[in-house]
Amino acid sequence: MNANSDEELVRLLQQHDERAFKLIFDRYYRPLTLFAMKYVGEVEEAKEITQEFFIRLWSRQSLLEIQFSLKTYLYRGVRNACLNYLETNKVAQQRLQDYRSPERTADNALEHMMAAEQEALLMNAIDNLPEKCRQIFFLSRTEKLSNQAIATKLGVSVKTVEAQITIALKRLREILISVLWFVAASL
Repeated sequence: MNANSDEELVRLLQQHDERAFKLIFDRYYRPLTLFAMKYVGEVEEAKEITQEFFIRLWSRQSLLEIQFSLKTYLYRGVRNACLNYLETNKVAQQRLQDYRSPERTADNALEHMMAAEQEALLMNAIDNLPEKCRQIFFLSRTEKLSNQAIATKLGVSVKTVEAQITIALKRLREILISVLWFVAASL
């Protein structure tokens, strides 16, 4: 499949190739979901919007007209789906009143894509932490539990919790440094 280039995947998708669709989904689902979270603010809503976008992509595959790149097409589509969601969702009406659309420039879109890719790298790094380390890190950072509360919940010592958080932060810091070097080198 020509090293699975986006252009080749689009061509195959237009021919109703399920493998091409699966490769596109596997490659872009997570970064697009992170991108959608920036608009809607909720993980489950972002997942649902991204999944519905992929369903529409599959159902309209023969009508695809991609002018620039697959990546741009996907990000623009998810952004539009998020804006539609915000407009029609009654719970989000308050957010919509305060929402200011970002300027529509190529640089702005590129910044969003780069931020989503960096977040995807960070999430991948978190996913690759050892199980107990990842569990403690999530309890600390997402549930905002204290070290004592985590220790009690998991039946471990506070020192173990502190050590695991230190390990997680060290590994994530190493990943972030490599990402920053990559970004600086590409400028």
